[in-house]
Amino acid sequence: MNILKKQIVLIFALGINFLTVAQTTKEDNYKTGVKIVNEVNGEGAAKGLEAAFKSVSPDMAEYIIRYGFGEIYNRPGLDFKTKELLIIASLTTQANATSQLKSHMKAALNVGVTPNEISETMILLSLYTGFPTANNGMFALKEVLSEVNYTETAKTNATDKLTKNWELNGFSMPESIVASPTENWLYVSNVNKNEKGYISRITKDGKVDNYKWVTGLNNPAGLALYQDKLYVGDGTELHIIDVKKGKLIESISSKKAMALNDVAISKEGQVFVSDIASGKIFTLENNKLVVWFQASEIMHPNGLFVDGDSLVIANYGTELSLSLTADKYGSMYKVNLKDKTFSMIKSSYQLGALDGLAVVKEGYLVTGGTVSNLFFVNDSTRRKIGTFPKGLADISIQGNTLYAPILFSDKIESFSLPKDLSTSKIVDEK
Repeated sequence: MNILKKQIVLIFALGINFLTVAQTTKEDNYKTGVKIVNEVNGEGAAKGLEAAFKSVSPDMAEYIIRYGFGEIYNRPGLDFKTKELLIIASLTTQANATSQLKSHMKAALNVGVTPNEISETMILLSLYTGFPTANNGMFALKEVLSEVNYTETAKTNATDKLTKNWELNGFSMPESIVASPTENWLYVSNVNKNEKGYISRITKDGKVDNYKWVTGLNNPAGLALYQDKLYVGDGTELHIIDVKKGKLIESISSKKAMALNDVAISKEGQVFVSDIASGKIFTLENNKLVVWFQASEIMHPNGLFVDGDSLVIANYGTELSLSLTADKYGSMYKVNLKDKTFSMIKSSYQLGALDGLAVVKEGYLVTGGTVSNLFFVNDSTRRKIGTFPKGLADISIQGNTLYAPILFSDKIESFSLPKDLSTSKIVDEK
């Protein structure tokens, strides 16, 4: 039973955990391949590939989709942007695969690679393959940009609206990050696959203090800080860590909990914890976890944030599935802290398989788990801010800085937000 609970935490609480679900059949791998082909190349690309080979070799299309994308491309360890840049470099050196090169350049642009990044790849290649080969790649890029009518400032699925500050590797499935309101520390939960999880402590400028600052947890997920205490959602337990001592001081469990995930705390100190598997929102009363809220409309609450007199909930979706269809995507809700009345934020209707949640000026940033989109949402608008590698999880914002854990890339990224987005609220108050 303990193994089952771990799998629930890894698969459902994190939204898209492909690492713990083995796709062992050809049919499963083919379906995964179709999904990835469409995601990387655009909707309908898999059908186009099948049609292209139908009259000469249908089996070749199957091998490409099932084996090439469903198994090899789907392997963890490298994000889609890195994979496409590596493929582009390889095809450029071959010098006889212009069609495939241009196809992968288009795919790279689609997953957020910028023309400048492709151009820099060609310049680097010139040292090792010679200028003629690199120039051929450069002119192929020129043709692609013309064919797709690329306008960088209009690309809503790239992160060019965010300015990257730094990137830090060496984590093990980082799921959540939280910034200290008074000190130079960031705290990161590491699910650590099927091993014991832990908390890392790093600085806000991207330097590691201690990867394994607090150890001995199970599969820690959501984090929240309040008065020198770090609260951690972890399976059936809520852990409390003294940040001054760097020590786990208490673990509170509940038999009603299945997969405790995100944690949010009001300015008065009321703790809320989402349970994505059971659909419950717990609160801490007299040092016990008790059910505070549950509604049939919010079947799988994931991200939480206390905003004034409301608890904001990002719902994963209408079912816990690794491949949700759009009609089952989750929405965002506001629950009144006093009378527990709730309403949907209408602009967020079926936005995505929602995960991380943070407040910004006049709205919220929320992550869409299955495709790792980052959205801005308020009562009247929604817009995509960027697309990240798979596994963008529980983000944190402080001032004009976004801290983003990338679960399957084992890294943390820091960005400066666009000028029209800045946080004006701090949850943790002394």
